[in-house]
Amino acid sequence: MSLSRNTLHQKIQFYSCLCIAFFLPLARLVPIFIVIMLLNWIVEGDYKNKFRRILRNKFALLFIAFYFIHLLGLIYTTNLDAGFFDIQVKASLFIFPMVIASRPFSLSDKQKIFYSFISGCILSTMVMLAMATYNYFTLGVNDFFYESFSSWLIHPSYFSMYLNVAIVWLIINVQRIKFSEKPFQLILAIFLILFFSIIILMLSSKLGILTMILLYIGFVLFNLITRKKYIIGLSGLVIIGISIFSVMHLVPEIAGRVNRAIDAITNPNVNEAEVESSAVRLLVWSAANELVSENLIAGVGTGDTKDELMKVYRDRGMTGAYAHQLNAHNEYYQVFISLGILGFILLLVSLYFPFIFAFRNGNTIYLLFLLIIILNFLTESMFETQAGVMFYAFFNSLLCFSKNNKPVEADYLQIPIPNNYKNN
Repeated sequence: MSLSRNTLHQKIQFYSCLCIAFFLPLARLVPIFIVIMLLNWIVEGDYKNKFRRILRNKFALLFIAFYFIHLLGLIYTTNLDAGFFDIQVKASLFIFPMVIASRPFSLSDKQKIFYSFISGCILSTMVMLAMATYNYFTLGVNDFFYESFSSWLIHPSYFSMYLNVAIVWLIINVQRIKFSEKPFQLILAIFLILFFSIIILMLSSKLGILTMILLYIGFVLFNLITRKKYIIGLSGLVIIGISIFSVMHLVPEIAGRVNRAIDAITNPNVNEAEVESSAVRLLVWSAANELVSENLIAGVGTGDTKDELMKVYRDRGMTGAYAHQLNAHNEYYQVFISLGILGFILLLVSLYFPFIFAFRNGNTIYLLFLLIIILNFLTESMFETQAGVMFYAFFNSLLCFSKNNKPVEADYLQIPIPNNYKNN
């Protein structure tokens, strides 16, 4: 009977995570399945063994500690309503490490969860394309780019990040598929890689496009250097270069956003009333830097970050940032302002040590996932939205705590690991 009951709870957790992965790109129903997963974990019991597993897992303790420091930030915050709301938004940072670390998934279950995530990405893109096509033929408007293409469902920056992770997973798995054995799977995987790449271009997120380019260059250089496939590698670099040149000259929407970003970075005199995304980020980061220097030790508190930023925006005459009530648009700044140097160090540590762990184990998908997250933290305060925090907390826990987390992906990519980095 205990085995049957145990199996039932395992299935509930697994299918809850399948649904979470599927609905993340659709930005719908995810909190419901998180609640189901958590209630199943509570009803299941067996707390002694669960907490023993958590306490023995340094990464689980690290991820949970990062959430708890936000709770400590409530002690000295003045805006408690905003603080408690922030704690609710970030609850995934506590729930996923606790649940998944205490009952980790097998590698086969992890693969199935990624299949579900890919399926959700496909459905989400089809819905966006259908809506944009409908608007084009009925209203005569072009909603095939940037916010008009995806914002009614999910912000283009976050969806680009999702698709980049999906592309990484597909490329890694393509390495092990032999055309003679599974031609349909290989063709489908390649088609999805190209399809998702086109969607990222349509989303027109500058960082999303840059991340995708860097990933492609990285994969090409890896094959060029480690597998000595010079012709294929050089051909890949040429194709990437031609593709970038073609997009910049044939798609004015993307070229315009890139050129405005370059102008904002190279122009030393940015108008305080600026509303263009790249230019306003520079202003916001300057304001955030001021708050960091004034609240270096403990920060302003979990609930006061937005209020303090608004004060600086108002004092500096940053009407664009103030009107849009912008956060720091950088997770590193956001945490530093809220929680001070201790929170900032915890954030860095929670990225650095898992990164080293992934490298040592040749866990390519986790390594690249963390790189994508690290890059997106530079331009987005990801933990201020559920689209960001749930995605990070879920996949970070899934990839970090999988059972027998050995270099399976490294078998596909043959990652060379220096001797001084190998596990003892």
